[in-house]
Amino acid sequence: MHPAIRFVFVLHDHQPVGNFHGVVEDAYQKSYLPFLNLLQQHPSIRIALHTSGPLAEWLESNHPEYLDRLASFAAAKQIEIVGGGFSEPILAMLPSRDRIGQIHQYNHWLEERLQTKVSGMWVAERVWDSSMTADLATAGVEWTILDDFHFKAAGIPHEELDRYWITEADGRTVCVF
Repeated sequence: MHPAIRFVFVLHDHQPVGNFHGVVEDAYQKSYLPFLNLLQQHPSIRIALHTSGPLAEWLESNHPEYLDRLASFAAAKQIEIVGGGFSEPILAMLPSRDRIGQIHQYNHWLEERLQTKVSGMWVAERVWDSSMTADLATAGVEWTILDDFHFKAAGIPHEELDRYWITEADGRTVCVF
């Protein structure tokens, strides 16, 4: 018998700022809502979900009941809400204070609206720079996710990509999956 493994399933829902209402509504009706309905039928399946700030604001204006349902899933521990920068910025291109501000702003919005603690963060476009580590930790981020490319480029062998790693800067740490 093979040892059990844990599979971390993280979804990322995003619509860019200024996207056409009809396009976002179509994505909501054909993707976001049906997935939530399906997940509700399988309460033993747990996922993590990042919804970008622009999409979350659209949902609040157009389908607040969807966010109410997310809050219920989070309270039941079926969905872990994943934070990020509010406007889905490329954090590596921002100065430190703006990185921290973007993360604080969105995590606060999520925690207030969904009544749940946010400890993980989605890195927009998966653009990583080691200078982000201390800022993420300062903003309260405990973990994030990157493509295996980043680990391979750092010299980590494929066989060791089945775990998380801890990155550190100025004594501040963040776990990276």
